[in-house]
Amino acid sequence: MRPSPLELFALYHLGLDREWRYRFRNLADCAKIYAVPSATVLQWLQADGCDPDTVSHVDYNLTRWHVDAQFVQPQDAQALVAQAWHGYGEALARRDPSRVFHDVDYDDIWGDGATEGGESDPQ
Repeated sequence: MRPSPLELFALYHLGLDREWRYRFRNLADCAKIYAVPSATVLQWLQADGCDPDTVSHVDYNLTRWHVDAQFVQPQDAQALVAQAWHGYGEALARRDPSRVFHDVDYDDIWGDGATEGGESDPQ
């Protein structure tokens, strides 16, 4: 059975399954969970606008949400997924196929200017 777009987004991009357990997931992992070929999962992602190619043209920091999903408490996971999905949907509406957005500043994953020591980066 095909998962909802939200469920597939949570599993593939955030690594959170139906029980809100985190684990890194790739296309093959998702296919195994849904007992379908990887190509089918990719088609679902494409239909939902969250396949890797589409995501690369959306100015949205999915890496930040993936990191947050690794540490979220199960009781807070549903809200985190909803917030990430909503934000992605808004960013998807501004998708720019002429640009590729995949550079992530791993020293400032949340984009707030804070550095490892908790201080703002003066640069």
